Amino acid sequence: MARNKLRSIVIGSDTFLWRVYHRHVSREEERINNPCAEVFTAFLENHTKTPVRILFPETSQHGPGYPSQAGVILDYQHPKQPINLNFPSIARFTIQLALNEGWSPSTSTTELQIDNGYELFRAHRVQLESILAAIANA
Repeated sequence: MARNKLRSIVIGSDTFLWRVYHRHVSREEERINNPCAEVFTAFLENHTKTPVRILFPETSQHGPGYPSQAGVILDYQHPKQPINLNFPSIARFTIQLALNEGWSPSTSTTELQIDNGYELFRAHRVQLESILAAIANA
């Protein structure tokens, strides 16, 4: 299954479209300020101009699973287990976090970009661990 195609998920009465892809930076000088990253993008159906774009950059503290595991990220701090952004339960969680962070896709006029999704996940570690446990037990 192609992981970068748009997928839909219903949250409450709203339908969101989302996808995960790898942003690859090939030139070394570009990597310093704009590293390779897994990118989670979602938007409210019929509101394509106001997406949320959450970057999970490759640094010394965390890294993407590209190329062998596209959409998989790993935080070297906690939890020390892979997180597959392609799972619908992780997508739902990520969209809800973005909404809690102030993303308003139906009223905003611009996209919201979160440059470090790892920090967002760390701030909600208990919820994330619960979701990961449910995935592991499924």
